[in-house]
Amino acid sequence: MKLKLLLFIGIAVLYGVFLGGCRTSKDKTDNTIPYQVAEHYFVKNNVEGLPPTTITSAKEFEKYFGMAAVMGPNGTPTEIDFNKSFVICLTVAPTDIDTEISVISLTKTNTDQLALSYKIERGEKMSYISRPLLLLVVDKKYELPVVLDAI
Repeated sequence: MKLKLLLFIGIAVLYGVFLGGCRTSKDKTDNTIPYQVAEHYFVKNNVEGLPPTTITSAKEFEKYFGMAAVMGPNGTPTEIDFNKSFVICLTVAPTDIDTEISVISLTKTNTDQLALSYKIERGEKMSYISRPLLLLVVDKKYELPVVLDAI
């Protein structure tokens, strides 16, 4: 009798552990937002200060950025359809230090914002001045205020 009771309790505990594990994995939601990096654009020379963090129209985009097509199969600028997407812009002041901006993550926060975590890596001094730029194309269904978080 005791053996049956112990066996029943053991099976009940295992059953509870397995069901608890399944429920926990269902409750976790992935807040990662998909994006595409826009290639072959530059900040226009007549832009003073920094462009806005989010851009929602082609007209506004063209005020700040120009196309920089290059030779080769992947040399054309990324197409951006502002009817379906918006752009998150991350740039720094003009510099003569080789600078690269990279995305760590783009996520939706609990306060209905997008959090863009990024890293800036600086290298050697260059003989010219450039304006490092990172443009992310994001589906309009994720359009929320953007918070920048340098890591």
